[in-house]
Amino acid sequence: MKRAERHHLKQDEFVQGIERTTDWMVENKRNIVNAVLLVLGGALLLGGLYIYRSRRAAQAQARFAEALEIYHGDVRSPGGAAPTGDAPTFANAEEKYRAALEAFEGVATEFSGHEAGRQALYYMGVCHAGLKDYERAEDALADMGSGSRDLLYYLGTQTLAAVKAEREDFSGAADILRSLLEDEANPLPKDYVLFELAKTEEKAGNLDQARLYYDRMVSEHPDSQLRGDAMNRRDALEFVAS
Repeated sequence: MKRAERHHLKQDEFVQGIERTTDWMVENKRNIVNAVLLVLGGALLLGGLYIYRSRRAAQAQARFAEALEIYHGDVRSPGGAAPTGDAPTFANAEEKYRAALEAFEGVATEFSGHEAGRQALYYMGVCHAGLKDYERAEDALADMGSGSRDLLYYLGTQTLAAVKAEREDFSGAADILRSLLEDEANPLPKDYVLFELAKTEEKAGNLDQARLYYDRMVSEHPDSQLRGDAMNRRDALEFVAS
């Protein structure tokens, strides 16, 4: 396989991995919304301050929703007809990421003290990663990870590990993934964390360690959708070692 094709497949796998994590967050967004409501509920005793902050929070969420709509916009396939529907449409993925990034930056700047601003930082990191600007992706994800250890914190931390791995900082990525694996409060699927940790060790050339993590993932999560992929990668490593 040509080097350019291998790089394209690698980039597709990286972006798909991040977007899979992001889609999981969207599916579980109720937890994030509940966290926002809990914070706002605690401000009821502050009277006028609560009213002001609640209005600002509503504005922040509205702006964030607009930016999110851009992020989930459609990309026209080469030579194909433009997608139908109300979603924003872009000529290519880069154009979509740049438009979404600008929108999320506006939310993060104007509403930095609100949960929507922190959510925007997460998506800024994802957009930077999609544009292959991994240094800025790390910066954004590190900034949003400075808050409380909620669902968004763990998602940002896991995505930060993916960005470090893409920058070939495999040691840093593995350290983050191991910390997530050992954290009992981590609500993210442990089978996914194990699988990513095994792949990271494999990319780093630590093949024995990678096989151990693949074995652990298969034995501890027999019903995981990633089980087949883990077995295939483990078997490939066994073949290389033989």
